[in-house]
Amino acid sequence: MVIKVCGFTDKGKCRELNEDSFRICGFEDGQPLGVCVLADGMGGHNAGEIASSMAAEIVAGELSESLGETDDSKITFNMATAIDFANTSVFERSLRSREQSGMGTTLVVAYVKDALVRIANIGDSCAYVISDTKIQKITVDHSIVEELVQRGSITREEARNHPDKNIITRALGTEEFVDADFYDYNLSLGETVILCSDGLTETVTDERIKEIINENEDVKMVAESLIAEANKNGGVDNITVVVIRAQKEERI
Repeated sequence: MVIKVCGFTDKGKCRELNEDSFRICGFEDGQPLGVCVLADGMGGHNAGEIASSMAAEIVAGELSESLGETDDSKITFNMATAIDFANTSVFERSLRSREQSGMGTTLVVAYVKDALVRIANIGDSCAYVISDTKIQKITVDHSIVEELVQRGSITREEARNHPDKNIITRALGTEEFVDADFYDYNLSLGETVILCSDGLTETVTDERIKEIINENEDVKMVAESLIAEANKNGGVDNITVVVIRAQKEERI
């Protein structure tokens, strides 16, 4: 199995500043070993951009140093430690600057080791897995509308247009401590995992995301096409997509 990875970000059509960030580490020569990090910042002035950039850089940097970890049970510990460090760094910086006070960011991280994809998330940036026949959301958003959906108060379709759809209940950097949720997925050949900010999911349906992914073999084209679709549908927010695809090893 080889892993093809690509990420793109775009400020969309309605925002003056792109407050999304992403980082990709590892995956040398298609090896199934690496880390992808995506963050969607929030805060006044350029504080959201700072928060997301700091979080992505710190988490990716910390985890890139432990990519050789052979004990799967330690991967979650390493991820949690990196996230805690990023949270502390963003939180403490927000306390030192009036302009950056209260800044924070969502976060979704994918640690890939062979077929294992271990995912951590905070906020409403999310992870999906897509095959020829299905699209499945791996993560659960930390948001008001997700809580309403889980309680059965509104439907998933109603959540897409709910007035509180952008209000998250958990973020990195806004408090001294934060907990991430963790998920495991065993990746099969031909499957694709995407990490994305809500700028994609607000404007592109799950079914259309699946169609675009299955229409394009090249991961670069997948990422570009998803962002183009979001912009075609209004580009109401920054849009960031990281594509992780499992392919057969090419024999020479």
